[in-house]
Amino acid sequence: MTFTVSISQVRQNIAEYLRKVEAGHTVDIKDEKRGIIVAQLMPKKQFDPDAFGKALDRSAGVFTAKNHPEWRTKQDVVRWVKESRAQADRIF
Repeated sequence: MTFTVSISQVRQNIAEYLRKVEAGHTVDIKDEKRGIIVAQLMPKKQFDPDAFGKALDRSAGVFTAKNHPEWRTKQDVVRWVKESRAQADRIF
């Protein structure tokens, strides 16, 4: 659930809103004068090793030399990265 509160409400009741966040809710902080949301409090995401493992399993084998011949060898990968960076005008 998302709660939308004013800046002054947050200042006066910060402990209450932090408890809501700890319970898994989101708190949008709104500047009432400008009518816009200026900040958002949300629970910190926890690392889920099972979900991470499942994502790795789903993506395994997606990038292969067969469907990406430009990455056949380590030297090919290095050349591809350098060319891509040069085309993007990025300096690392």
